[in-house]
Amino acid sequence: MALRHTLLKAAANKNMSTYGSVLDRFLISNTSSASSSASASASRTSTASLFEPTKSTTTGCWHPPKYSLRRQAKLVREAALTGQLELLPDGPKTSRLTQRLARFQKTNAFEHTSNEYEYVPKLKASSEIGLSRPKVLGERVIKPTQRMTKHDREQAFRAAMEFARGVGPYSGRAKIFKGSRVDKHKQVRVQDVKAKLESMETTKKEWKLTQTEAKQKLKPGLPF
Repeated sequence: MALRHTLLKAAANKNMSTYGSVLDRFLISNTSSASSSASASASRTSTASLFEPTKSTTTGCWHPPKYSLRRQAKLVREAALTGQLELLPDGPKTSRLTQRLARFQKTNAFEHTSNEYEYVPKLKASSEIGLSRPKVLGERVIKPTQRMTKHDREQAFRAAMEFARGVGPYSGRAKIFKGSRVDKHKQVRVQDVKAKLESMETTKKEWKLTQTEAKQKLKPGLPF
């Protein structure tokens, strides 16, 4: 625990100088944009170009944000360590870390609740299921996994899958195909070749018909 506290303190003091940390200098230089007491319209106009690109109303060109993604990540990391994340304006790094913290809190809450309560499956009577203690030496003993019915196991598995669906770093993202471009379009090519083979007889007849029509056009109109 002491080592972890030391590492967090060292990470927070990494960017310290005689003028304060990077976060302190950012808050001092952008007090009007970081203060929550300012009006909503003034806050939008002042913080629009800090963490997000802006579009010029006169030229229509996009301008990059004042702080790059690397500097945004450094500010967000230091603000999260010092508990001042809400003072930073909205941006890609701020929203991403906020979502990660929300998922982390949700996971901790679920683990805390699951530790408080013990799952006890609703079992039928031993006479109905056919469970009984071995009475003769060498008789087969019922395993603990066999004392839970199949319906209870499926219900517990579905509940775990439903919870794990919205947790993790890849939740909410589309599934990415892992492979080369050839493998990605292989199924489409196979279906295309199959469709062409099925219509091969029709294609041959059409080709022969066009060849016959071309020969007929080359013949002279008169027999001599």
